[in-house]
Amino acid sequence: MADIENDGLLSNPNRLILSPREAAEQRWGTMIAQRYRVEELLSFDDMGALYRARDTERGVPCALRILPEIYARDPEIRDRFLRDAEAAQVLQHPNIIEVFGTGKLDDGGVYSVMQLLDGQNLRNVIEEERRISAGRAVHIASQVCRALGTAHDMGIIHRDLKPSNIVLVTQDGELDVVKVLDFGVCSHVDSERSGVSTIEKLVGSTAYMAPEQAAGEEADPVSDIYALGTVLFEMLTGRLPYTGRNDYDIMMKKGRQEAPRVDELVRDVPAALADLVARCLAPRPENRVRSMRVLEVDLLRSLDAPAAPRPARSAGDSDRAERAAAMSMSSGALVPPPDPIAAVSNPAMMLASASMSAPRPTMETRTIQVQPKEHPHAWLWLVGAGSIAVVLVLFGPQMFGAAKTPPEEPPPPDIVTPDVDDSTPPEPPKPIDLSVPQAVENVGDPLVLAGRADLALSEGRFCSPPGECLRDYLAALKEIDPKHEAIERLTQKMPAAAIESGRTAMAEKRFHDAGQTFRCIQALAPDAPGVKELLAEALVGEGKILRLMKAWDELLPLVEEFDKLGVKPGFDALVLKGQVMAAKARWQEAVDAYAAASKLRSNDKDVRKALDEAKQQLKAENKK
Repeated sequence: MADIENDGLLSNPNRLILSPREAAEQRWGTMIAQRYRVEELLSFDDMGALYRARDTERGVPCALRILPEIYARDPEIRDRFLRDAEAAQVLQHPNIIEVFGTGKLDDGGVYSVMQLLDGQNLRNVIEEERRISAGRAVHIASQVCRALGTAHDMGIIHRDLKPSNIVLVTQDGELDVVKVLDFGVCSHVDSERSGVSTIEKLVGSTAYMAPEQAAGEEADPVSDIYALGTVLFEMLTGRLPYTGRNDYDIMMKKGRQEAPRVDELVRDVPAALADLVARCLAPRPENRVRSMRVLEVDLLRSLDAPAAPRPARSAGDSDRAERAAAMSMSSGALVPPPDPIAAVSNPAMMLASASMSAPRPTMETRTIQVQPKEHPHAWLWLVGAGSIAVVLVLFGPQMFGAAKTPPEEPPPPDIVTPDVDDSTPPEPPKPIDLSVPQAVENVGDPLVLAGRADLALSEGRFCSPPGECLRDYLAALKEIDPKHEAIERLTQKMPAAAIESGRTAMAEKRFHDAGQTFRCIQALAPDAPGVKELLAEALVGEGKILRLMKAWDELLPLVEEFDKLGVKPGFDALVLKGQVMAAKARWQEAVDAYAAASKLRSNDKDVRKALDEAKQQLKAENKK
């Protein structure tokens, strides 16, 4: 069949009498933008037609999405579709479908060209398997969180997340790799300007849409969280949280009722995971999980964490809540619910009612346990308070005593010969071999272990705490599934992630934490370049703190560890060694260290003074 040039939706007069789906089916063999040949209609839904096509310039297959005519005619929707689809091009996230380009057709319609995926969408998986295990559901949902978290960081809201927009593919041997589709969908437009009612112009599925979005408000990140909560609910139970006679009925229920709990419908879902799904489906946006990044972490933790206690719900609670939520507050007065018949004839009225009922928890009679709102910067205050406490304990007498206020930093290197402690020091604890894995509790599903390992990597738990770190999770995963893709992937990622974490700790003056991180890298990835030098730097930083406290017994192992690294010592390291050796009356080693430091800085008077005194002590010792 000869190629037919066709850049428009309406360029064929016969299409004027065809239904949208029939018109979409007629595109077979046509060319779009004089470049993409339509080969097969893959699907047709509210977002229009999705085709398998071929890029004739590159000679490769691709996917082609053409926005429905009803939306393409609206300038606001058309422009937003193009703007968000173009922004999706730069996301470059492994869990987001790759968008190659966008464009306009001759009749004003718009299209986007995407990566052609070889996989199965989540809608088909749920229909075939009825229910998905908790571990697998969390594995899928956590990847969606990563994808949408990146999109939200760039100001892109999905607006129509549902199982058919989540495709599971096999990639590099890993199963259930998520690809999120169809960014750039618009939630609604102004019905007065466009001449089409709000309910007719809603883009998105009512079953997954947040109450505020269904009521006509602009979608935001927590709207996507609600949609993902609905997807999670359906994966875990095999059904939707809300059903009704029609879309209006479902919208009203979302605004008035809490969704049923997952663990009330199925028994094998952890209670903590059920709690999290319930938070995602909270009618009021402010009661939901605050971001996709937080949701990802909470999901991975929910498979192990105990659930928070919740009040028992009596059989009459739901009916009382239904009656109470039917009343809304307007200008300080109670207003009865709208007439159902009038509401059906006026969709905008129905949507407004749903929107008004959702944020009125004071009118409900049942008790709802709401998570306290966390201050986004509370951790900064905690860290600051802890730092102040440490400073007061260590330096309070000098700061508030009769002595003059010392400078903010003691003049380096502040070299004095310390008093010798003749008492026998306690035996230092033997260093722990960080390469030896510890036992992990609740070992079972490989997907769960892989999720825990991913979380441990992101939180910087590389070798500690025992049984809850990356080292131990990977060891457990190797035992139950030696060929699992996460083993090689995380093993390769660990050195770079740990080095970054260690550098951050050093920048924040947490030298002990940095040292532990670099020791872990040495144990698990001994060939990682530059780690010995970084560990040496951390040891010197921690040693300076211990020197201020004259904690010579604790400083000595750090000096000995430094020597074993084989790293060329700098001035500060040599001075530290000289001081600790003098404190331990090991005068020959003190002389050697001070002499080497003096060569690096020959004009340093403090070093020369310390060297002379160490020589005198060594001479006196030799005469005995």
